[in-house]
Amino acid sequence: MKILHALAFSIAVLVAAWVYLSVGNPDLGFNPWIGFVAWAAFFAAGGGNEGIGKALPAGIAGILLTALTLAAVQALGGSLVTLIALVAVLAFVLVAMADIGALSYTPAAFLGAASFFGSGGKIDLSIALVALTWVAGLAFGYVSETVGKKLARPA
Repeated sequence: MKILHALAFSIAVLVAAWVYLSVGNPDLGFNPWIGFVAWAAFFAAGGGNEGIGKALPAGIAGILLTALTLAAVQALGGSLVTLIALVAVLAFVLVAMADIGALSYTPAAFLGAASFFGSGGKIDLSIALVALTWVAGLAFGYVSETVGKKLARPA
């Protein structure tokens, strides 16, 4: 089987498993689309250990910094002006943290931030669930790539 088809097959099987876990078992708290975003971030970062090494720390940083930003917005009264100002600061930080090697994959930082915003941005257990879903999505990406490579015929 060609590598592309092997990857397509392994991804299709694991997508079915992910949908079962995230949609079919809502009590687990996984957000289906966040898992897919992290999965894509894994491949966009180059896949393999490098993909994990880039997408994990930057994505988690984006999630946590966004939670901190939204907590600060709430603490300062929650006005639109405060939201605009602090999200602008957040955007600056998400880009500037690329000076730190482990946090240098800026797309994952923004994808993590967007995932937290998109989840509703609640300052509660949601923070941990978004982060856990991010990690699960990366794991599914890693496994899909590994299985796909094993299924591919040698060149």
